[in-house]
Amino acid sequence: PWWGILIAVLAVIIGGICATSFAGPNLAAVGVSPDDRLLVRPVGLVRFWALSKGIDVPIAAVTDVGVARRKDLKLGYKLPGTHLPGVMSAGTFRSHGERSLWMTGRAEQVLVIELHDQKYRHVIVQVEDPEAATEALRAAMNRER
Repeated sequence: PWWGILIAVLAVIIGGICATSFAGPNLAAVGVSPDDRLLVRPVGLVRFWALSKGIDVPIAAVTDVGVARRKDLKLGYKLPGTHLPGVMSAGTFRSHGERSLWMTGRAEQVLVIELHDQKYRHVIVQVEDPEAATEALRAAMNRER
């Protein structure tokens, strides 16, 4: 019957989301290129769930960077992407007329990057060590200025 196929498809999708979320501490790779561009790329299947290739913006477009508790951040309305409460938020979300790119799983602390004059106002990502990523990005921002 058709409902059996539907249940199987939903089980595969939810299983894939959970497997991606539990796969490791990094759901995104964050770095600065030699020509001072911020690169944020989804890792593994997160690219599929986020329906995004990530971002590539000048480091000068970064206004602030910090660490926040994931639970304290407002997600907003989902545009293209995936959201399974408590497991994964990946993709574009809109809140108060601003777009945010999320690539987070179950981590308590996430890296928050604030941008200006770009497609996204905020980029919220789960990395293994958000404190170290914050320091590295701040150093790149200071080098640029």
